[in-house]
Amino acid sequence: MNHPKYDICSRVLHWVMAVVIIYATVAGYAMHFVMDQPAIFSFLSILNMSLATVATPILVIRFIWSHFRIEPKMPSTIPTLQKSVAKLAHALIYLLMFLVFSTGYLMLKEPYSFFWLVTIDNIISSPEVNQFFFISHRVSCALLVALVSLHAAAALKHHFISKNYVLKMMI
Repeated sequence: MNHPKYDICSRVLHWVMAVVIIYATVAGYAMHFVMDQPAIFSFLSILNMSLATVATPILVIRFIWSHFRIEPKMPSTIPTLQKSVAKLAHALIYLLMFLVFSTGYLMLKEPYSFFWLVTIDNIISSPEVNQFFFISHRVSCALLVALVSLHAAAALKHHFISKNYVLKMMI
């Protein structure tokens, strides 16, 4: 069956961000279990921060692009309220991604290595302020995990239960 799809740019940006968010989430929580293993912790931390550094401008591009692209038509079987809730959820996902990336950077007490190539300085050197952003980062990460999980569950629900083309629009 022929169905509308998001443009290739939207799909690529979506899946790049999805991979980064999934990796960063898994690595971020895994780092709590390897704190006593400095080499592994350092590797995960550098990769996590480096990917977040690359993903931040991609997030900005994706957000801007979302306002200029042609939105494909959703299935007519989806109620208007559900479409509105989905738009709100997407907006919150963008906000939470921005909060995760920005608080992740602002919580740093020391500079970090960008893919082991260059050192990027932290801009805040107040332990109290860094701690505030650390707590903000953890909260925004947990909220992002919850909302992304809900997003994925909704996509799977549309595919397997509602049997419509919503998931196929992004593939």
